[in-house]
Amino acid sequence: MLLFLISCLSDHILTNKIVEERILYDTAYVEVIVEVEKEVEVIVPENYPLWSQTYVQPSLGNGVDILWVVDPSGSMMNNWAQVVLGVEQMMLALPTNVNWRLEIIPTDQNRAKTLQSFPILPGDSLQTAQAHLQNNVVGHYEKGMDAVKDYMTQNQDALQWMRHDVALLIIFVSDENDSSGQTPTQFIQWVQYQRAEVYVTSIINVIPTNSLCPSEYSQWDIGTDYMDVATYFSGIVIDICETDWTAGVTQAAQQIHLIDEVQLDYVPVDIDHIEVLVDNVVWTDWTWDQTNNKIVFSVMPPEGSIITVSYNYL
Repeated sequence: MLLFLISCLSDHILTNKIVEERILYDTAYVEVIVEVEKEVEVIVPENYPLWSQTYVQPSLGNGVDILWVVDPSGSMMNNWAQVVLGVEQMMLALPTNVNWRLEIIPTDQNRAKTLQSFPILPGDSLQTAQAHLQNNVVGHYEKGMDAVKDYMTQNQDALQWMRHDVALLIIFVSDENDSSGQTPTQFIQWVQYQRAEVYVTSIINVIPTNSLCPSEYSQWDIGTDYMDVATYFSGIVIDICETDWTAGVTQAAQQIHLIDEVQLDYVPVDIDHIEVLVDNVVWTDWTWDQTNNKIVFSVMPPEGSIITVSYNYL
């Protein structure tokens, strides 16, 4: 009988092997089968979790038209300073590689139709934005969706400066729900017919349980319709009682930013564990900024393309 000493290591795999051994016994061969466990070393690769981040490159080569649609009613006076700072913050956050034009109109559709004002352009001062707010946000009605539609289709200045072949960003600002003569669904259908790419941010009274407002307000003041439109376009919803709109407004501006870098959610094992695809084809024109943990494109992925960054992380 054969005795085998077996030692088992955690990173080794044991395999069974049948060994045939012939033993001479009384001039006859007796066949004895001995089962042997033999130690075989197998290298097992380390397993790291896999993570993927996917983005769609906006189609912003021709530019973007931006409309701030602001409630002119008296109750908004408490939020006026934030409106001014919000517009200024957006102007500072807008990408320099996108040809943008920005105008401020009231939620009063009658005033929006007759408004005489040309848009704010890159390079204009913050004082210009303040003047537009002061002069343009006049009226009584809270009909933001009607105001956008009437302004874009009937205002003579808008027909001159707005461009049909660019993206559209709308920022609704109101402390009351919309009272337009159209439903959110009807507005969504209309605005999608106007532009191929639409982005929407709503700065409104949110559900009271989620609100930071110091006092209660009625359900009629909740900006439900504005929220529905923003949600449909995967936009930003900001509580109007936030003391600082900077983060939300900056995020709204980033919606219209061409993707030239991707901030990674986790830290990759190393550069060899990173793969970048553009429209499911390997893209090699990038570097990994290890210090800031982001992918930086040396060649911008084309507009409308799907960007996927996959990597194993620690």
